[in-house]
Amino acid sequence: QPLRTSILIEEDRLSDDLARCLCRTWCAEGVAQGQDLMAACWRDDPRDALGDLDGEDGGVIAEGSTPAELGGFVDSLPRNLHLDKRRERARRLGEDGGAPQSTGQRGGREAIAAIIEEEEDEGGPTGSDPDEGLVNAWQYRRDVQESRSGMRPSSSAGRGGAPRGGGLADGVFCHSYDLSGRMADQFAGGAEGEDEEGEGNPLVDRVSVVSCAAELKSCRDPSARGTALALFRSLWRHVRTTLDSRPGGTVVRLFLRRLPVDVGAVLLPLLMARVRKSELPVVVLATIRPWRWLSDGAGGRGDDGNNGLDALSSLRSSADVAVSADSLSSLRVPPPPEFTLLQGILTVRRSAPSTSCTHYTDSVVGRRPLAERFGMRRDGRKVTVQLLHLPPEEYSRGGGSTSGVRSGGG
Repeated sequence: QPLRTSILIEEDRLSDDLARCLCRTWCAEGVAQGQDLMAACWRDDPRDALGDLDGEDGGVIAEGSTPAELGGFVDSLPRNLHLDKRRERARRLGEDGGAPQSTGQRGGREAIAAIIEEEEDEGGPTGSDPDEGLVNAWQYRRDVQESRSGMRPSSSAGRGGAPRGGGLADGVFCHSYDLSGRMADQFAGGAEGEDEEGEGNPLVDRVSVVSCAAELKSCRDPSARGTALALFRSLWRHVRTTLDSRPGGTVVRLFLRRLPVDVGAVLLPLLMARVRKSELPVVVLATIRPWRWLSDGAGGRGDDGNNGLDALSSLRSSADVAVSADSLSSLRVPPPPEFTLLQGILTVRRSAPSTSCTHYTDSVVGRRPLAERFGMRRDGRKVTVQLLHLPPEEYSRGGGSTSGVRSGGG
């Protein structure tokens, strides 16, 4: 995700598992990259959750999460498989009589670098042009593949997936996670909890749950605009405090869970405009429940008489990317047999072609979404987003290789 951009995820009405998995992975990637994760809440009373069950409380305070709920969310961040591999390789190097490597993330980076140097001899001459005579991706040497994928920083400054985070960043462009495990178990203390250089638990040093409830309670304007302004002032203060506490530089990942739609329509454009004007290294991920906003009555919580759909459309337009994660289990009618292997559909409702910070979609057309709808698969360990395509014939209704209805276009 480019700096100074925002992502909006719309949760499903009956199951938020798919959207929650995407949020868990997004937050875990920030921790793995050595960035600062900030989860904001504006509800401090657990009894407010009762309004979510009976639907009687239509105020904006009913949306969001309490500090305890966000604490449980942070505790559920998935296990970093790259960290396990680095620790295992460092342990093997130590057993083989090599130089002792640290088991922390910094030491893991040195261990993986040593292994990459040994494997470079498999590709070919090191002095030749890496692009010479290479047309297809499968022809690339191992070091070229790793450099281009971000697994190892390239010789060019600022390219090849060089880490933008702090000292915990390991140069991996995208980490792999196990949703059935917990990242907290990887830093449960002992030799793996801290490295030799004194680097502590990133879930403690780099993750914070900030509360904006006090500012909202002291706000004299109960309207959506007044609530949004009070929430903006509180969030901005927390962001500036985090950035000022990291003189070496960092990236702040701001997570807003279940943002009220009418408040978000005012808050998100105001917050992103301030971030871009100040050129701060901040990215935002927000989730909403649009079905609740529309079911409470169009514009019922607003004082300007606008239709509720207008606020939802405005919020979608304010985000750089807006997607919805819809679970197939929520459908009243069972999905067709072609979707047997899928658990949900990811719909891209908006992908900004350009922003004021001029990110990659301005110049690289190939980075834009290949489709507007993607299939989502969820198993015990992974959530996979894939292109929708024609499935094998055995998954079509009455399909077969010799008889029956054929899947696809005939």
